[in-house]
This record gives sequence, C-alpha cells and structure tokens, in this order.
Amino acid sequence: MTSFYSSFGLSEFEICICSFELCIILIVNAILLPSWYLKPMALDQVLSDRDSEDEVDDDIADFEDRRMLDDFVDVTKDEKQFMHLWNSFVRKQRVLADGHIPWACEAFSKLHGQELVQAPAIFWCWRLFMIKLWNHGLLDARTMNSCNLVLEGYRNEVSDTMKS
Repeated sequence: MTSFYSSFGLSEFEICICSFELCIILIVNAILLPSWYLKPMALDQVLSDRDSEDEVDDDIADFEDRRMLDDFVDVTKDEKQFMHLWNSFVRKQRVLADGHIPWACEAFSKLHGQELVQAPAIFWCWRLFMIKLWNHGLLDARTMNSCNLVLEGYRNEVSDTMKS
C-alpha cells in the first residue's frame, strides 16, 4: 500500500519529516480550543508539559454561578448579587474549610465594604449571612464585630465625602 507522499517518490524518512512539518503547520495555523472552556490557546500552552484541565476559569465559573442563581425564583435580585459576590470570593480565595470562614468574612468585608455600604439591601444580606454563620458556629462574635467595624469605617468615609 502506497501513501500519498510515496507517490511523489519520497522515502519513509522524508514522509515522516513531511508529516511532522504538516502537523506543525496545522498546529501553528489552527485555533486550539480545549474542550473544557473553549478559549483559544497559544502554541506554547499546547506544547507545554503543564496540564491545565483542572484549573478554574474565573470568567466561566462566574457565568455558571450567575446562571445557577438566575434559576432561583424566590430570591431577590439583591440577594442573588450578594450570593454571587460571596461565591466568587470564596472560589477565588479557595476557602475550603470551616476554620477559614472567620478570615474570609473579614477579608470579604474589607474587599467589598464600599460596595456593601453603597447598596443597603446587599449590606443587609451580608449581615444576615453573618448571623446565619454565627448560628451554625462558623463565625464568632469577635469576628462579626470586626467585620461590622470595617463596614462602619467605610460608611463613615462615604458620609464624610458626602458632607464635603
């Protein structure tokens, strides 16, 4: 059985070289889309030894989170916004254990404090969520107070800028 290349009088070695060159040409000119998140990959990503299959793409995760939250019919828009902020924060900060919750609450208050203070409905969602965490024994009163002091500081900043 003769191959396409042998019809041109090429040896097996030359056929292998041509096949390899053809593969490189196809790889270089193709848009490579991994099956998980379908974002184009650069050639160096394709040829590297690093496997990124288990990595989380924040844009895709945020999209999926919003889509899931949109399916809830008995939740207000503000509650969905708060849940998305918290889910995104927890995913990006890799909050994995119950013991991480106090740190996560303080960091969340510092990161999103201005946004929470400017949106009273979301602010109250955050406070109610902290109360639920406290009821489940995941958050202590000291951390809750610390979070509220951070938010109070942001609220004072906002009121000071409004006065000037």
